[in-house]
Formats: sequence, C-alpha cells, structure tokens
Amino acid sequence: MEYLLAILLAIVLGVLIYFLKCFRHSGLKRNVFVLLFSLKLMAGVGVYLVYTHYYNPEMSDIHKFYRGGLALYGAADDSFADYLRLVSGIQGDQPQLEKYYIATEHWTRKFDYGLYNDNRTIMRFNAAVCLVSQGNIFIHIVLMAFLSFIGCFVLFKSLTKLLNVNKYLLLFAAFLIPSCWFWTSGLLKEGLMMLAVGFAFYFLIKLYGKFNIWHLLGFVLSCVLMFLSKIYVLPAFLPAVFFLFVSKKMRIKYQLITFFSILVLSAVLVLFSGKILGYDIISTLSGKQNDFINYIELQDDPGSKYDLTRLQPDVVSFIKIIPEGLINSFFRPFPSEVNSIFMLFCFLEIVMFCLVVVFTVVFFKKPDKDTLRFILFSAMFVLFLYVVVGVYTPNTGSIVRYRTPALPFLFVMLFGLIDWERIKRFCNRILMRNDIR
Repeated sequence: MEYLLAILLAIVLGVLIYFLKCFRHSGLKRNVFVLLFSLKLMAGVGVYLVYTHYYNPEMSDIHKFYRGGLALYGAADDSFADYLRLVSGIQGDQPQLEKYYIATEHWTRKFDYGLYNDNRTIMRFNAAVCLVSQGNIFIHIVLMAFLSFIGCFVLFKSLTKLLNVNKYLLLFAAFLIPSCWFWTSGLLKEGLMMLAVGFAFYFLIKLYGKFNIWHLLGFVLSCVLMFLSKIYVLPAFLPAVFFLFVSKKMRIKYQLITFFSILVLSAVLVLFSGKILGYDIISTLSGKQNDFINYIELQDDPGSKYDLTRLQPDVVSFIKIIPEGLINSFFRPFPSEVNSIFMLFCFLEIVMFCLVVVFTVVFFKKPDKDTLRFILFSAMFVLFLYVVVGVYTPNTGSIVRYRTPALPFLFVMLFGLIDWERIKRFCNRILMRNDIR
C-alpha cells in the first residue's frame, strides 16, 4: 500500500507537469519535463536504496533524519501546538519540547561552533510531510524529487533568458550532470538546497532586470532556505551576487578589476574575520575539518577516505591548504581512488568536465560584456564554494555531494566560452572529407 500511494502521487505530479502553463511555454515539449521528473524519481529511489542496502541504515543520513522527523511528528498526537512549534522553530525553546529534540538523536552536535545545525531543516521537512504521508517514507521521496525538479526547472528557465547557448546544453547543466541528478533527488538536504539555489538565481535575474518588491522577497526567502539547507552555500553565493549588481553597467576591463577586487576583499574578510567580524571563520573551519577527519578515522570502514592536510586555526595554514582544497573539489576522485561503481561514475564525470575544459580552450570564444558578467559571477561562486568544500572534506563520497550546488554554474560557464559555430564547421569539414573518401 505504501508503494501504491507513492506511485499515485508521482502520477498526479507528472500530470501537473504536463498540463501546467509554465512547462508548456518553456520552449520544449512537455514530455521532456515529464521524462526529467521521472529521472529525478528514479534517482530519488536510487539514493534510498543506496542508503538502505549499501550503507548501514542505522547510521545513513536518509534514515537518521527521517527518524528524526518522525520523532518531531510524534508531538502532533500530544499537542498540535507543540508540533507546530517544533516544525516552525517559533517558540521552539519551550521546556516541554525537549523530549522530542532528544528523541531525534541528532538535534544537537557535540561541537556546533555557534553555527546553525542544518540537520534540523531536513528533520523539520520530514516532520511537516508526515502530516500528509503518515510516515510513508516513499511519499517523502516523491515530494523531495519534485521539489528538486522545480528548482532545476527555474534554474533552466533563468539560464535560457540569460545566455545565448543551446537550450539542450542548458537543460543538461540544470538537470543531468550525473552527481547533481543523483544526489539532489534523494531525501537529503541537497534536494532542498537545489530548490533554494534554483529560486534564488531565478529571483536574482528578475531583480537584475528590474526591481520588484515581490522578487526581492522571493530572493530573500530563497537565500534563507539556502542557508538553512546547506549553511556553507550562502556565504559562497552572496559575494557573486554583489559582483553581479556592482558590475551591471561596467565594461569588460572594469568587470575584471571588480571581480579580482571582490576576491581580494573577501579573502581579507575571511582571513581576519576574528578582528573584523568578531567571529573567527578560519578557527571554525579548522575545528570542523579536524572533527570530520577524526570521525572518518574512527570508522571501521572509512570508504572513500583520502589524506587531507589538517588545517590549523591560523592564516598561514589556511592559505597553504587552498590549492589542495581546489584540487580536491575540481578533480576527485582520482583514477587510483575508483574502487566501486559509484566512484567510477564520479570519475567519469570528472573526465567529462576535463573534456569540456579542453573544448573551451580549443574552441574559445571571447564573451561579450553581458556574458562575461555571468561567467565571472559563476566563477566566483564556484571558487568560494570549492575552497570551503575542498578544505573541509576528507572523503570523496562527501565531496561529490557537497560540490553539487556549484556544478551547474561551472558547466554553463564553460559552455558560454565555447564557440559552438566553430565546432559545427569543424565537424562539417570532417564529414565532407569522409564523404570524398
């Protein structure tokens, strides 16, 4: 019965996708988006199977946070007002709620460094969905796949209005980059993050064209969800947003100057955050990285662990580790680290990325000032996110998940620098030679 209800919900959502006006006016056949939603569903089920049968379900993220959501939902039987407090966080510090927080088992961390625990967001999501699902985890999976699909769709729509790039390439970047397709479709924080990033970018482009108070509200709410879903993504995203607006009317030369100026200012802000902000970002990152390394080393089966230089809570140590972090984010897993079918697919994605880079170099096209502005926006977001992820993460499986918010922007940035007409002419010449032979 659980499977049947989830299948019926998936069919209803598929029908909505087919008939809703926004999908009909997207420039592609509606069947394409129904197919893409089906692929997201397949990936969502795949993530569930991986975390149920490949990993220990007692410790895997999906099941930990699903059980946490059920624990919060248990308050609905005792007091619906308390349930609403738990889900919303409003008046969430009342003493009678403590037993539900304890029952989640993962509401607090041993060391939180004064940061919001974003595990609570996915538990609250599961608790909210339980009102409809009554604890049917497959309904949760379907809804998360749908929300992730919507995030990918609005990202695709925004990209088509911004760049003169083949729409199928943009469709690939928004929906079908393998690790994004897979990890953002499951019952994980990455699904909510994909929804947040998609809408944040959508409202950002709207505001970039013309100010509207509702678009501003939508952007702010999307950023809040981004922060609550994956706390490290928003600090990487906002400097790029600042660049986009500051450079709006600048010529190419001044765009580049502004880009590097913001990089330098952001670096200074991070390196000396203890004195400037009163909160030492490097000490926090060092503590969290060392906690992660210690946790991985204590596991009986560390899986895809790799050696990562331990970060010390000082400026010199952070500067030294940045190149290592960027290499980790851009190029792991290495060929020598491919020890499973999952690592093989991740490695093939890296190969694909390298091939796109080669095409970008060989068939490079100088961008106009509007295209360059978006490319620099994307480059800034990618660089900031990849530094944090690469410096913090000592595990290839985790790094593949954590870098997903920036991957669509990385690929689209490269697509925007390729002269596709030259590639067509090159392919036509090869075909003509073969015909002559």
